[in-house]
Amino acid sequence: MASDHHFAKIERWLSPPDYSTNANLARERRHPGTGTWLLNSPVFQEWKLGSRQHLWLYGLAGCGKTILSTTILDHLLQIDTYIMLAFFFDFNDNRKQKLEDLLRSLAVQLYHTGNEAAKRLDSLFSSHDEGRRQPDTNALSACVDTMIQIAGKVFIIVDALDECTAREVLLQWLKHLASGKAQLLVTGRPEAEFQREIPRLLDERNCVLLDKKAVNADIRSYVEATLEQKPDFVDKKLSQGILNEIRDKIGDGADGMFRWAACQLESLARCLSPKAIKIALRSLPRDLNETYYRMLQNIPSEYKSGAIRLLQFLVYTKRPLTLSEAIEVIATEIDREPRGFDVDGRLSLKADVLRYCPSLVIIAKVTKQVETVEELHLAHFSVKEYLLEQAQFDLESASIAIAKTCLTYLTDIEGNQSTIRRDFPMARYAAESWMDYAVSAETSNEMVRITVSFLRDETIFQRWGRLYQADYPRDNEPGPPRASRLYYACFGGLVEAARNLITEGADVNAQGGYYRNALYVASLKGNLEFVQLLLDNGANINAQGGEGADVNAQGGECSNALQAASRGGNPEIVRLLNLSGANMMSRKRSSSTNIRERTKLPRL
Repeated sequence: MASDHHFAKIERWLSPPDYSTNANLARERRHPGTGTWLLNSPVFQEWKLGSRQHLWLYGLAGCGKTILSTTILDHLLQIDTYIMLAFFFDFNDNRKQKLEDLLRSLAVQLYHTGNEAAKRLDSLFSSHDEGRRQPDTNALSACVDTMIQIAGKVFIIVDALDECTAREVLLQWLKHLASGKAQLLVTGRPEAEFQREIPRLLDERNCVLLDKKAVNADIRSYVEATLEQKPDFVDKKLSQGILNEIRDKIGDGADGMFRWAACQLESLARCLSPKAIKIALRSLPRDLNETYYRMLQNIPSEYKSGAIRLLQFLVYTKRPLTLSEAIEVIATEIDREPRGFDVDGRLSLKADVLRYCPSLVIIAKVTKQVETVEELHLAHFSVKEYLLEQAQFDLESASIAIAKTCLTYLTDIEGNQSTIRRDFPMARYAAESWMDYAVSAETSNEMVRITVSFLRDETIFQRWGRLYQADYPRDNEPGPPRASRLYYACFGGLVEAARNLITEGADVNAQGGYYRNALYVASLKGNLEFVQLLLDNGANINAQGGEGADVNAQGGECSNALQAASRGGNPEIVRLLNLSGANMMSRKRSSSTNIRERTKLPRL
């Protein structure tokens, strides 16, 4: 059908994050009956019926806010007369952390309602060259606002405001949305900016602290069900006295923290005898931080190195690791001899990855289009917060470990491209990601040496280039590298690696790649140190560059580093290039061709 085809084009254009993966994970973890008290509360009933237009439900870390959001979502989805929209901010996925991500998701959800609302998104699509250009946040926000106003009765649930990385713009959007007709329910921790701003936006009376007594009752019910149903407890045939002690210590000691109770039950389930359970109950951790400290301390020594590195990946990864990728991380040894990737180091059972970081990670099943993929996630936002406070998880240390793992993996895998893609599931991830971490890792001389060695080796360089080329990020089959090693070091911001390559004789004026030469891309990206390095080593200041154009082709658009710096809005680089004698001459082509080429410009 034409309409289905057009919808597919809209979806490809906006590429919205899928909130249902978060809801499904919450449903899997939800104990039956959890949150019924909230659905029956006067506050929620008033919101549902419209006498309260907005609600902010807040509570401390681990109290079960996302589970409650999903309970509310499922309740409202049963009512056909409402349009139900939802979004879950997610610390595990950088595609669910910004206002733009929320807007893309809401736009496509509203598009499903059809009629006039859909026409507004169609207009936005048409006004952006039939989807060849991306809308900015302001255009998306205006479109979503219009769609909401004409869509009928709309409920919007936004979960985990505290997991949004750009809170100021989120609060501005909430202020605008609150003045419209949609009924909004948001959840999150009572962090300073939210406590300061949200009562003014949504009205003080609509800001509701989750009832700790009711949450504790849910926790008690969850503990009871776990003891009665989980084989780890049932099969041990524990005495009534021990079961009662678990109920009392865990059910009554949680103090409103579902996450704390779940962690203690998982720990007790691993105890091998009634005596061990009694000892554990006498020394329960006081809070989540102490809980996580013990979890790290209790990782078996033979797993420790791999576990810490896996957690470093999960803390800093820009997208969730698939379970298969996580297993490749473990199978790549970077700290002890023999170093390298070893197929025999792969876990025989994928689920055994949970043994490396018990209670700190979870396996999440995520449906992407028609395929269901297993991903490894940190179990809770509080896990990430705790880890970031530990020395091994500072950006520099983690970046060194991640970059070294990726480069080691790419060095050791072998075969043609189809074989590599089939047999080595982390190949594309490692090829895409290593440069992101190598920049912060350049404080380590060893990492600079490893990086230069990686780039210098012709076989490895070709292997990497055929998997991924950073200036052609959407090309899944990029072919041989289109540019020099120095160009790619420049593109990735690897100053020390570039300095080494130049010392070894790299041609600073080599042509190739999407932007044609290293000086052009350094100027466009605003890397002053790189521009100075290239100029100091004889870079041709007026060498022709451009975006995706063959500088020798008739009608090709060419420009130089000065124009790139000007376009990138980098006054210091413009000043440096002017002092070095750059000029603004360039070859132009027709404006229609210019427009077409600019639509292909990759993100920097």
